[in-house]
Amino acid sequence: MSSTRLEFHPLTYVPERDGVTVGRVDATSFALLPEDGVALLRRLADGMPVGEAEQWYQRTFGEPVDMADFVDTLRELGFVRADGEPPATAPKVRFRRLGRAAFSPPAWAAYALIVVAAAVAMVSRPELRPHASNVFFVPSLLAVQLGLALCQSPAILWHEWYHLLAARRLGLPTKMRVGRRLYYAVVETELDALLTVPARQRYLPMLAGLLADAVLFGALVLVAWAGLSDGLSWPGRLALAVAYTVLLRMSWQCYVFLRTDLYYVATTALGCTNLDEVSRAWLRDRLAWLPGVRRPDLADADWSPRDRQLAPWFALITCGGVAALLITVTLWTAPLVLEFASRVFTALAHGSPTGPGFWDSVGSLLLVAFEIVLLPLLAGRTRRRPAPATEPAEARPYAGRSAP
Repeated sequence: MSSTRLEFHPLTYVPERDGVTVGRVDATSFALLPEDGVALLRRLADGMPVGEAEQWYQRTFGEPVDMADFVDTLRELGFVRADGEPPATAPKVRFRRLGRAAFSPPAWAAYALIVVAAAVAMVSRPELRPHASNVFFVPSLLAVQLGLALCQSPAILWHEWYHLLAARRLGLPTKMRVGRRLYYAVVETELDALLTVPARQRYLPMLAGLLADAVLFGALVLVAWAGLSDGLSWPGRLALAVAYTVLLRMSWQCYVFLRTDLYYVATTALGCTNLDEVSRAWLRDRLAWLPGVRRPDLADADWSPRDRQLAPWFALITCGGVAALLITVTLWTAPLVLEFASRVFTALAHGSPTGPGFWDSVGSLLLVAFEIVLLPLLAGRTRRRPAPATEPAEARPYAGRSAP
């Protein structure tokens, strides 16, 4: 192997705080390597035989290197070309021009105009301001549930679409895929390719979803404002109901301990790679005296020095975030639950079994039971079912995704 020359696919090298991110964008495979490892990799990529590269490393850095293990790692990452394999080509990126247009100066001016106009409308007309009662845009609870459920998918797709456009404008082959949160199907944007550009260029793709939500919220408020005469029109009430749910999703982005969009913005700014996992391990180590808490192996964990340094601070943010989450649920979500329960109780306790309100409440309760009881049971059965022996397990590299 000493005289072997390795052939590599095109690689990207992006300096980070704790090393250099080396990646292959077409395969979304990346690794954070120290400076000496990158120097050795560059020598191999320039055509230096493996044996000479090993001797060069020992002369330069004054210590031996396990060359066989290093090369095996490069092969596992997909950096090394197999015999007869052609070099990878850059994937075609669609919607790049549309992405540039979506974040051009005229577009930013339009976004600002929508948000400012919505703020003015809410100041001048109190009925346009966010309130839990906005969700109940019609008397029928079943219609409210089904209507909001149908509107959530386009709203989430709009959020993810802006993540994709912001990355595509840089020529990065990001893509959307359908995933699952608990037992719900959700759309996610894979932002792995952001690791091939400098950190300063990653912020807008990460924050683009929040921008899209703010613009959507403003547009919905303006739709309701446009329909105001003697009172809110039916489309206006629906717009305010959807706007309230959009605002809820935006507030959830602040809970960085849930790996939201703002979490990835924070870790990029701080130069961290896996701050959430390290912080959770730090907390488990401090709380190992509690029953059921298993102490992690902090000594052998392959974590960056930056993550270890900031783990205690992020652990405090995690604890504070849980408290803030409970407060938000109390102020924003609890009123919805109480209003729903009050309407259902009134309809069932005082309504007539022959009246539409009675059966509307029954149907609404059945839909809630389906969501919180039957769907989790079905999801649990799916997770317990073994995969077919002929279906290989998918091995995925680091996936920088956004939370909807």
